[in-house]
Amino acid sequence: MNKFRAILYDSFLEIKSGKMLYLYGAVMLIMVLIFILVPSIKINGENLFESGILSPGMITRGMAHFFSGFWGFALFLMVFGSAWLLPAYLGKGRIELTLSKPISRMKLLSMKFATVFLVKISILALMSIIIWLAIALRLGAFSMQFFFGLFFSFLVFANIYALVFFIGVLSRSGALAVMGYFVIKFSTDLLAGRELVYGFLGDSSWKTVLDTAYQILPKIGEMDDNYISLISGDGFTNTYAIWTTLAFSAIIFLLTLLIFHRRDY
Repeated sequence: MNKFRAILYDSFLEIKSGKMLYLYGAVMLIMVLIFILVPSIKINGENLFESGILSPGMITRGMAHFFSGFWGFALFLMVFGSAWLLPAYLGKGRIELTLSKPISRMKLLSMKFATVFLVKISILALMSIIIWLAIALRLGAFSMQFFFGLFFSFLVFANIYALVFFIGVLSRSGALAVMGYFVIKFSTDLLAGRELVYGFLGDSSWKTVLDTAYQILPKIGEMDDNYISLISGDGFTNTYAIWTTLAFSAIIFLLTLLIFHRRDY
């Protein structure tokens, strides 16, 4: 437990020294100020903040759409803020000193993943809750279903970071980890709409290739579709994307541990 606390503190100091905390704070402050200071939003001459014409259902759906976009943007920032952490940890001189301690490589890497994940979701939770409170206080409506979406965003980030973590160990480069993640995400988003090109492919084997690639690769973009339905109280809308992405993430995380265990430092 003392080792976990030490790695957790080390991860926090790394994140703090990277100055990304200031960017997270600036984004949160801007969002809060917008919702607190904006004088009014009028439809047909009526102020939405004062007229009471918005039903609870409309407010909930509006917040669902807002936070769906916000979490997509926040996780985009989280990728940039976390991709360089592992390559820096594996830097020459630092990793040799760490590996000299009485701790297994797999346990060390697992704790590094867990500690970065905990720090990042804590930041994400703080940002989201403060913005939610600002919106809820202004509208006078506290939709507790917001927390279902928030907890799901933690799951989405776990899958994203497992992929970034894997590329970071493989390449020892934060830049390549970021680029690799976005290439895979962009590719899988295209694969989600692969049926649009089936008419041009005829009976070629490319259909099988595209279908196989879609089944194997993570579906992070499709997981995002669940935010709105969760906050709106409709539950999950795409469970297939969730469990297949979880399976992919579990496999590459185990592969990451294996690569790290066998690599010579």
